[in-house]
Amino acid sequence: MKKIISLTFFALLLAANSAFAQKEAVYKTWNPAKDQTSVVAGQGWHAGIQDFYDRLPFKSEKLVRKPVWNLSKNSSGLNLQFKSDAPEIVVRYMVSGSVQMPHMPATGVSGVDLYAKDANDGKWLWSAGKYSFGDTIVYRFINLKTADSKVRDYTLYLPLYNSVKWMEISVPEQSNFTPSVNKEKPIVVYGTSIAQGACASRPGLAWTSIVGRKLNTPMVNLAFSGNGRLEKELIELLPEIDAKLYVLDCLPNLTGEAFTNAEIKKRVEDAVAYLQLKKPGVPILLTEHDGYTDDGINLERKKSYERVNHALKAAFTALKAKGVTNIFILTKEEINQDIESTVDGTHPNDIGMMRYAEAYEKTIKKILLPI
Repeated sequence: MKKIISLTFFALLLAANSAFAQKEAVYKTWNPAKDQTSVVAGQGWHAGIQDFYDRLPFKSEKLVRKPVWNLSKNSSGLNLQFKSDAPEIVVRYMVSGSVQMPHMPATGVSGVDLYAKDANDGKWLWSAGKYSFGDTIVYRFINLKTADSKVRDYTLYLPLYNSVKWMEISVPEQSNFTPSVNKEKPIVVYGTSIAQGACASRPGLAWTSIVGRKLNTPMVNLAFSGNGRLEKELIELLPEIDAKLYVLDCLPNLTGEAFTNAEIKKRVEDAVAYLQLKKPGVPILLTEHDGYTDDGINLERKKSYERVNHALKAAFTALKAKGVTNIFILTKEEINQDIESTVDGTHPNDIGMMRYAEAYEKTIKKILLPI
C-alpha cells in the first residue's frame, strides 16, 4: 500500500513540475505579415503585392501567363532577416501545396533554413533545425546562445517550391529580437526551375541563396519552373527593380521546337536592348544551358542543349558587334556539371547547386569587382 502511495505521489510531483516548467516557458511571437514595418528580403516589390510572400506584384497577374503567375506565389529566394540573442527560435507556418515531390524532398520543397553570421568574425553559420511536417509545419532551432550573449544576424530562407500561407517566429520572452533587412541593391535572376531551386535539399542550398551568402548581397529570385522563356512581359517588369546586375538564365526552357535559333536570338537581343534602355549602365549576364548529365548516352539531349547554346553565342556575338557593352556570358564549361551533379540529368542536386554557385560567384566578381 505504501509503495502505491509513493508512486502516486511521485507521479503527481512530476506532473506539477511539468506544469510549472510549461508555465515558465513564455515566448513572444512575430508574424511578419502583420508587422506594418517589416518587409521580406529577396522580394522585388514590397508594394502592390497581393499576398505577403508573393514574388510578383499583383498587377502582373493580368500581364503574365497563368503558370508564371501561379509559380510567383512560391516563396523561392525570399527570406526573413532579424537580429536576436535567443537560445531558441521556433518557426511555425502553413503552405498551400504538396510538401514534397518525387525528385525533391520536403525539406527543399516546403522547408525553411536558418543561417546566421558569427557575432565576432561575420562568418556564416548554419543551424540544424528539428522539424515536423503536418498541417502546420514546425521547425525548432535550439542551443543557439553564444558564450558572450552577443546578438547575431539571422537569415531564414523560405520554401523553394511552395507558397507560405502564414508564418510565425517565436523566441523566449526575455530574448532580444529585431526584424531587419539589407537595403543594398540586389542581383536579379530571371530563370527556370534550376534557378528556382530544383532540386536542392533545403532552401539555403539553392544556388541563388549560396551566391547571396558568398557575395554578401541581396538576391531577387524570379525563376519560374518550366516557364523561364525570356518573355516580353517578364523582361518589362525587371527594370522596376533597381538592380546592380540582371542575370538571364532561361535557356533550359527554350529547347523546344517552338523556339528556333532565330527566335532565341531575337528574345536575347530584345531583352538586352530593353534592359539597357530602361537601366543604362547596369550589367547583364547571359547564361548558357548547363547541359544534361546523361548526354554521354542520350545524344538527342546533347544536341538540344548544344543548339540553344549556339543560338545564345550567336546573339551575344551580334550584340558585341553592334557595340553593345556591359553584357557578359557564363558558359556551360564554367558551370562544370558532371554525372554526379544532378538528380535526374537536368536538375542539380546539392553538388550541382554548388557548382552553379561557384561559377556565378567567380563571374559576378569579375563583373562587379573588376581588378
